Amino acid sequence: MIARSIAATALAGAVVLAPTAAFGYGSEDASLTCTATQVTVTQQFECVGRGPDGASAALQATTSGDNAKFIAGTVTSAEKTLVGGEVSWTVEAPSTAGVIGFTLLVDGEAADTATVDVVAGSSTGTSDELSGTGFANAGLAAGAGALLVVGAATVFVAARRRSS
Repeated sequence: MIARSIAATALAGAVVLAPTAAFGYGSEDASLTCTATQVTVTQQFECVGRGPDGASAALQATTSGDNAKFIAGTVTSAEKTLVGGEVSWTVEAPSTAGVIGFTLLVDGEAADTATVDVVAGSSTGTSDELSGTGFANAGLAAGAGALLVVGAATVFVAARRRSS
């Protein structure tokens, strides 16, 4: 019974942590910075990737934007070669507010991430609107809850079988 509980806990932990394992394989000295953390819609900004000289790098953007220049979902740029350990991309924010997540890919592997918040009004914070607050990942919370319920059900069924 205890061995099964430990095995079920280990399996649940592995399932939860599996997506983060990809970030452990990137280049140790690679980094990604963007010139802005908050921009207005359709404003341009720069993202700079740093890494080993001569390596190939690409910028991957994940957004919910829906205009002619951005497709909802994940888009990866063409690969560029790091010259002097640095490469840059000029990015235009989509026409809808939201968050853009960037991932620096060095030699095809995720190395570092950055996020930029796209707002509808002025990025100086002088708008009369309240800032958006709250948890934007309800699907993630629902998945975690479902995983918790499945784990509890597994333990319950195993205990009932054991007592029979």
